[in-house]
Parts: sequence; structure tokens; C-alpha cells
Amino acid sequence: MEEHAAIIIKNEKNEILFVKRAMSKRTLPGAWSPPSGTVEIGEDINKTAIREAKEELGILVTPIKIIAKKELPEFSVRLIFVLCAIQSGKPIIKEPDEIDRFEWIKFSDFFNRFSDGEIGHGLVWLRKNPQLWEHYN
Repeated sequence: MEEHAAIIIKNEKNEILFVKRAMSKRTLPGAWSPPSGTVEIGEDINKTAIREAKEELGILVTPIKIIAKKELPEFSVRLIFVLCAIQSGKPIIKEPDEIDRFEWIKFSDFFNRFSDGEIGHGLVWLRKNPQLWEHYN
């Protein structure tokens, strides 16, 4: 099972950066999710979060802590949700084949706005487990 970092980037207003996956993505095209990426050989989950944020969004993040882990057997993936803060930079879409757009939204507003069919499987699971995210709201 591959490990994937699901990067929960929080700003000073307690908003989370959510991305809309590009329509060209093989899995979950057009779904809203946190920025994410596969752990590469020799990386730990924090290094993956830092690398992916830089590659996809052009920002330097500081990992704060792991807030949850969720296995998605249908994709042979273990999602590890890593809470991060921006250390420097402002997000831009550097990889349009990965990300169509992004928005800063509080968790509760995000879950009120989007249905399960519009979001990634990890976020569907998070919606059902508010104890994992409500104190970041």
C-alpha cells in the first residue's frame, strides 16, 4: 500500500487550502481535496508534504503534526493527513496537470458547500470524523 501525504495547509484565519484536482487526473478528476502526493523512496511523510507543496503550489510549508491516517484499499493508498503552516510564499498553481484551482475555506464551510460526490474519499471520511478537524475550524 502506497503512502500519500494529504497536506492540510492552514492560514492565520484557520482556513484550509483545498484544491480542485485537474480533469486530466487518472483518479478522482475534478474532485476537491487537500494537495497531496506519494511518499518517495528515502522520504518520510513530512519531507513529502514539504516537497509536494513546493512542486504543486510554490510554497514552503512547515509540518506541524499528523492529524489522521486513513487506508483507502480501493486505491491501495494510505492517506496521512499532515497539518502544515506556510513558512514562505503565496500559493500559485505550478502544476496545472495536477491542480485546476484552489480555495481557502474553513473545514465546516467546505463540508457544508460540497457533497460527498464532489470531494476525495479521504475528505468524505474526515467529514464523518469531525473530532479530527473541528478544533482547526
